[in-house]
Amino acid sequence: MNGENELSIEQLDKFIQDLEDYVSSEGVISAKLNPEIENIINLTGFELKSLTGEECCEKAFCLQGYCNFLQKIYNTHLVRTRWCEEFINHAVAKQANNFDKYTKWEVKVAAVIRGDDFIQKVWRTKRVAEGRTTLLSDTIRDIRRQADTLLELSRRKKHESYR
Repeated sequence: MNGENELSIEQLDKFIQDLEDYVSSEGVISAKLNPEIENIINLTGFELKSLTGEECCEKAFCLQGYCNFLQKIYNTHLVRTRWCEEFINHAVAKQANNFDKYTKWEVKVAAVIRGDDFIQKVWRTKRVAEGRTTLLSDTIRDIRRQADTLLELSRRKKHESYR
């Protein structure tokens, strides 16, 4: 097999671009990076106490928009991971006759990856994309918690103002 594949990493990039074009054609608007985000994420305790309820809501809204921005990046890496997995599985299935029928799937995958330079490139691309999805998943979760905390703080401040 050694590099003689009908698919390539460039085709993966084209596939991802086609998906992005499709989403845009459906009228889905992408969130853009808001320069305020870094300041909001790094608010001190003193700064949080000085915010009004309305300011808390505004900052929570900005954080939710940032989560949407990060989610799009996450989704792109998830698509990349799944494409690579499918490609590797297809390559292993094509070579199934080269293995004993009792050989474990994981052993077959490792053997195919070792034996083909292009599959190694696909595997490395998959590993990078997996790492990025893990990192982004945790970051998105943490920032959503911050947004939820700001909303809760807003509710408390609103409730206190009625006392």
